[in-house]
Amino acid sequence: MQMGFSQVDMAILLPACAAAWNLVGGQMPFPGPKNAVRVHRSPDGLFAVEAPTGWQRRLQDGSNELMFLNGEVSVCVSAAESQACDTVDQFLELNKSFLRSMTPAAEMWAEGQTTVAGAPGAYFTMLCPGRRGRTVVRVAASLVRRNFYLFKSAAPSAELYAVQEVLNRMEKSFKVGAGLPEITTLA
Repeated sequence: MQMGFSQVDMAILLPACAAAWNLVGGQMPFPGPKNAVRVHRSPDGLFAVEAPTGWQRRLQDGSNELMFLNGEVSVCVSAAESQACDTVDQFLELNKSFLRSMTPAAEMWAEGQTTVAGAPGAYFTMLCPGRRGRTVVRVAASLVRRNFYLFKSAAPSAELYAVQEVLNRMEKSFKVGAGLPEITTLA
């Protein structure tokens, strides 16, 4: 199974980045109209996702990962090639193990079936304690045409209620391959 973890993965999964709502200055985390979004395509054209216009976008050189940040909330969307015998469950177990090795006190919060990039998939959500609070980490994956499609999010538990709707919209906007919008916002 060809799976590595980049610095972007580490940044999303690091529970030390957790902060309480009052640590972000008490500002609304998502200013502007609800529908103010931009479509972002991966550098390799495998997928696209919508993100609110106020979110910062980060790219990892040599990767197709798109990372979006808004205060202490982060979302990472990517695709990874699978091997013939790889499964979504194996991939998620690897991610759970990695997260537990980084944060031994992480607790499983939920897991189950979901839709990722328009395809059947699975997810898990873990609650990870940190020095400044708890972080809720969610990893969802599907397997489409020999590629894993991944949607990862991390948010301080104190902010989760305020950002859940935005995270859900981003995840639902995640699209694979053919039929993607022609809009390319990556420079």
